[in-house]
Amino acid sequence: MDEQPDIVGIQMHTCDFSSARQCIEIAKTVNGKTVTIVGGPHPSGDPEGTMEIPGLDYAFVGEAESGLPRLLEYTRSAGQVAIDSIDGLVHRQNGKIIKNKKGAIQNPDDIPFPGWDLIDPQTYPAAPHGTFSKSLPVAPVITSRGCPFQCTYCGANVNTGRHFRKRSVENIVEEIKYLQKTFGIREFHIEDDNFTLDKARVMAFCHKLKEENIKLHWACTNGVRLDTLDKELLQNMESAGCYSLAAGIESGSPRIINDMKRNETLDIMIEKINLIARETKIRITGFFMIGYPEETRNDIEKTIELAMKLPLHRAQFSNFLPLPGTEIYDRLIQRKEIAPDTLPWDLYQNNRVVYTPKNISPREMRRLMRKAFAAFYFRPRILWGLLKEIHSPGQFRTVVRRFFDVFR
Repeated sequence: MDEQPDIVGIQMHTCDFSSARQCIEIAKTVNGKTVTIVGGPHPSGDPEGTMEIPGLDYAFVGEAESGLPRLLEYTRSAGQVAIDSIDGLVHRQNGKIIKNKKGAIQNPDDIPFPGWDLIDPQTYPAAPHGTFSKSLPVAPVITSRGCPFQCTYCGANVNTGRHFRKRSVENIVEEIKYLQKTFGIREFHIEDDNFTLDKARVMAFCHKLKEENIKLHWACTNGVRLDTLDKELLQNMESAGCYSLAAGIESGSPRIINDMKRNETLDIMIEKINLIARETKIRITGFFMIGYPEETRNDIEKTIELAMKLPLHRAQFSNFLPLPGTEIYDRLIQRKEIAPDTLPWDLYQNNRVVYTPKNISPREMRRLMRKAFAAFYFRPRILWGLLKEIHSPGQFRTVVRRFFDVFR
């Protein structure tokens, strides 16, 4: 480090555990007085374990927009800010780890736009989430926070809570217009966990885009709830520029869907996928999970068969990951199927096996993952569609790299 910063802040996903630990070690080696802070999904799910990192001073659980400025004020003031008044902060007192009450922004419109001048979309050669885009540059946009659903495996509400909070249509469109005018974006990707939860807001958003004559491509790359979709909504989204959306289907087994507490039946999901294909030209990506607890080989085969039967353009098969803070993570710990001290955090990535259901070996799990990808993608319709979506050398390299990741 050429500089000696007063504060080092790190966003920390579970797979970032070792690299975050290393960054903290370097920061403290350069200057022992540097204040180190982490936030993000992993500390939100496992605050106590995170605070065991040597040299880490503070962590935030959940949203930190209100708490972080107060922590900075605390570090620079002489007792003018009480540390226990800082929302979401995890800290130490007399050798004990203390967790303050969790904070959350009630009105997302109160949050300023990101510092886009520091992360100019024009400098990024690929789409921010996923591989494909119709046109570059692309910018990610988040229009809401919070998830009211209780899926056992999902960390969304661990990070942002169950209370759904949404930006106003005017605020969202203002940011999109700014990105278009200042950085020349030609496409935006909505990264919400529940973009279509409020139909009236999405309809108003589509109307506003057309009213403002904003002719940009856009996609819902982070997934939408299929049971929130209907013909009217889909056609309005398409007419406003939406050309692609992803949806979590997860399993072809009704038994597993029920155990996941999706509150969404397999029949409804199949019906909605067919509705999208029948009534629009929107491209559909299905998200599927392989290796959920209690799954059998037969359940996994059902998932592969379902992916092939549905009118999908792409499919993402991900190995199950027991994410800290989720219901299924706690359940597996109680059953002594996993132990936090032995979990390989660095391997928490889509194509790495860190957990397998009973009676399925890691080797068999990898074979089933390869089978799922091969069965879905090695079909003329899918391969041809995939090739047509590659518009740049960067996208081609990403596709090749991902295939090697799966089949190596």
